[in-house]
Amino acid sequence: MSGAASQALRRLKVAEVSAKIFGNAFNPTGERTGNYILRQNFRGESMVRYYPSQLDRNLIKVPRISRLVGDKLYDIDEIDRLNAIDKRRARGKGAPKKGEGKRAAMAKKKKK
Repeated sequence: MSGAASQALRRLKVAEVSAKIFGNAFNPTGERTGNYILRQNFRGESMVRYYPSQLDRNLIKVPRISRLVGDKLYDIDEIDRLNAIDKRRARGKGAPKKGEGKRAAMAKKKKK
């Protein structure tokens, strides 16, 4: 039995020396370490470059204003949206007026 125990100790020592030589982590118990995360390259700088700065984020939130005519500001996107809604209503595809929808029609049928 002592021969097997001494062989196991010798293997552990060889594994430890091997880990030192090749720069690996020596972990004889197999516990979880964060070593694989620590070996990865640092991502901080690339993440900072990827995401816009606070100033850029504030500029993104401001709606695009196309023209200042007189005292009014015009937003092209809003004008396009309103025109599209008008076209849909002309074809009968727009949203119903308040109180004329499906639920209101069902409620009127119940009251009769």
